[in-house]
Amino acid sequence: MTPVAVPGFEPFIGQHCETVATGSLLGAAGVRLTEPMLFGLGEGLGFIFINLGSLPLPFVGGRVKPFALTSSLCRNLGLPCDAAETGSKPKAWNALEKSLKVGRPVGLQLDCFHLEYFSRPVHFAGHFVAAYGIDGEHVLVVDTAPQGSAQRTSRRNLEAARFARGPMAAKARSWTIAAPKRPPDLSRAVVAAIRANARDYLSPAFKGAAYLGIHKLAESLPRWLEIAKQPAADLGLSALLMEKAGTGGSLFRNFYRDFLREAREHVGAQPGLDRAQELFAESAAGWAAVAAAIESAGLERDPALLRDAAARCLRIADLEVEAMKLLVKLK
Repeated sequence: MTPVAVPGFEPFIGQHCETVATGSLLGAAGVRLTEPMLFGLGEGLGFIFINLGSLPLPFVGGRVKPFALTSSLCRNLGLPCDAAETGSKPKAWNALEKSLKVGRPVGLQLDCFHLEYFSRPVHFAGHFVAAYGIDGEHVLVVDTAPQGSAQRTSRRNLEAARFARGPMAAKARSWTIAAPKRPPDLSRAVVAAIRANARDYLSPAFKGAAYLGIHKLAESLPRWLEIAKQPAADLGLSALLMEKAGTGGSLFRNFYRDFLREAREHVGAQPGLDRAQELFAESAAGWAAVAAAIESAGLERDPALLRDAAARCLRIADLEVEAMKLLVKLK
């Protein structure tokens, strides 16, 4: 087919897949925000601790469930988000092609294992990219900066990724975002997003979520050398996912710290806001230390490092609860 590309498209350069994908769509719609602001307005700060068959050790996630961030972001900004799922490959392809032909990039949820440009692929069906063109049998996509930002993947691999099954998978979920009729009210959106995120964090949906999930991680960590079949590789992968892939670890806490700093421009200086920013800065440093201890424990086969990481997790949970109790009262 004739090559198709969204005119004037500029990839959003960032660290986290969903904010990169949705940020790319927003940019094409004329809304340009920083990555921490996208994350914060999307009520993205969370935590999840679950067992996934695709990973050798428990999965640690530092954010809300897939696509919840985009849904909350668009709701808080008053932006029309048109999302769809389908079990039909022809229907999914036709919808993608149709949107691109009218100059509208498309967000896609998929399993990154099937994307050929991933240097260390693992099955993770909660990954996101933004598609902005088709060139023959390849689709032009935007991924995170660590994955090279602007990339291309074969139609065959893209379809395998979109229709993969497993934990966190969706039925070829796609979405587009239309340009707003008027600029979003960021002051209102910031307060609404912060208070909602704080309420959700303080009332976990299940025992593996939010601060309760961090407690479960702390309980589990000392046994990871016993659980791991290949300690150096398995613990190293967990640390890599936490710090480099952004599933848990310091990345999202750094985002939230910077979001709270930027929020002051819209809601003014408030004591609780300033203190919460300090707490998330400390939390982020704590998560980086946890990931480093996990990696070292795998290399050195030292359970004391895992006990240290567990103690740090309990401290982190206390910090984050204190911060969210301040933020839920934001005015």
